[in-house]
Amino acid sequence: MPASRDLKGRHMSDKKSVPGYIWMLAGLVIGLFASFLMYLDKQPAEEVSFTEAVKQELNKAREQQKLEVKTQQKDLSTNNKGETENKKPRFEFYTILSELEVFVPEPEVDNIKNNSSNKQQQNIETSAGKKYLLQAGSFKSKQDAERLKASLALLGVMSSIQSVNINSDKWHRVRIGPFSNPNLLRETLSTLKQNNIHAMTMELK
Repeated sequence: MPASRDLKGRHMSDKKSVPGYIWMLAGLVIGLFASFLMYLDKQPAEEVSFTEAVKQELNKAREQQKLEVKTQQKDLSTNNKGETENKKPRFEFYTILSELEVFVPEPEVDNIKNNSSNKQQQNIETSAGKKYLLQAGSFKSKQDAERLKASLALLGVMSSIQSVNINSDKWHRVRIGPFSNPNLLRETLSTLKQNNIHAMTMELK
């Protein structure tokens, strides 16, 4: 009787027990499926993240380019203002110009600009033989002078660089002209002022 019970118990345990590798395979399948679901869930976020990253890099590149342009414009504006806005240094500077050059004060240039068409024609006739120069800037660095010359060329204004020694220092002047036609002089001055370039007008004797 006990022997028959043991045999019956073994048959029952054999039927109920499941091989371990079945559980292992089942766990692996469940794990892979869960991982796949997580991948699908995260995939759109990763794509959005990548797109946003590209946009950010493009924006950074644009901002960097704008910053470089602003810096160059600021440097040019600072150099020009330092030579033109302060009246006292301006007139001291003209005392060391060549004897063949005479500074034309801004009020006189403005008067030429504000005259009527008849008076402008009169000025052209009475100014026959006179020539004018515009000095857009003067720099110790030739590279700065070349940069301004290139900027003027983009505006359609041709210029040249004149290098001079003043008190043992070498200066590079960016000059436009000479002009024998007051109308052309006036138009060039207007173009420069519209682009925040303050040029100095000089009359050649």
